[in-house]
Amino acid sequence: MSVGADVRARPSRDRRLSRWHGRFRRLDRRHLRIAAFVLSAPLAAWGLHALFAPERFPVQSVRVEGHLDHIPQPLLIAAIKPFLYQDFYTLPLDKVGAAVKTVPWVGSVRVERRFPRTLVVYLGRLHLTAQWARGGWIDARGLRAHLDHYELPKGLPLFQGPAGSERVMWAHYGHFEALLKPLGLTIGVLDLSDRGTWRATLKDGPGLVLGHDSYARLARFVAVYPQLEGERAKIRQIDLRYTNGFAIGWKAGSGDRND
Repeated sequence: MSVGADVRARPSRDRRLSRWHGRFRRLDRRHLRIAAFVLSAPLAAWGLHALFAPERFPVQSVRVEGHLDHIPQPLLIAAIKPFLYQDFYTLPLDKVGAAVKTVPWVGSVRVERRFPRTLVVYLGRLHLTAQWARGGWIDARGLRAHLDHYELPKGLPLFQGPAGSERVMWAHYGHFEALLKPLGLTIGVLDLSDRGTWRATLKDGPGLVLGHDSYARLARFVAVYPQLEGERAKIRQIDLRYTNGFAIGWKAGSGDRND
């Protein structure tokens, strides 16, 4: 009986040993997977670094297209040169465009990647629309442009306003000119005070004090101007900041008093 009992007990011990052995095997496989993951992470990072390293896929050439008139070539090359041999795939194109925009006479800028390793820079024409009294010029987008030591267009209006008001003044100028165009009038000087008061001086004409409600008051001037056109040469200023009318300031020696 005891022998038989011993014989029956052996399979139980074998099963327990088999279960422990299976657990150890599962632990070993789990540890191997963890170890493989830990080792693979730096290898993958190294592989990505090696794959996208700037020296592996550098920018090899830059092609410039568009309006190149008046653009100083040495300054354009100097703006583009720092981006040569940087990584073609990760190079921020907006930084390239920002650098190119600093070159005089450059208007709009668009940069594209052209495979295998070429950057294409498209340059738009710079249209100057006004002179900025604080120095520089305003382009057709209402942005400042600094163009020292270059031959500049003549006859453009002069903008006088607080720093940072270039776009606002350019937008108002467009609306004002649209109202004045049917009368054959145009603005020579546009002024915006720090308090938001608008003034406009017409070319070969009087100054207009518009105040804050500038559009409505200029429209009122347009409506009554045909009655004043014969006296235009005598008028120094018209103040439109009145609810039901306006005040005319006459030039000295015109024979008229302020009315």
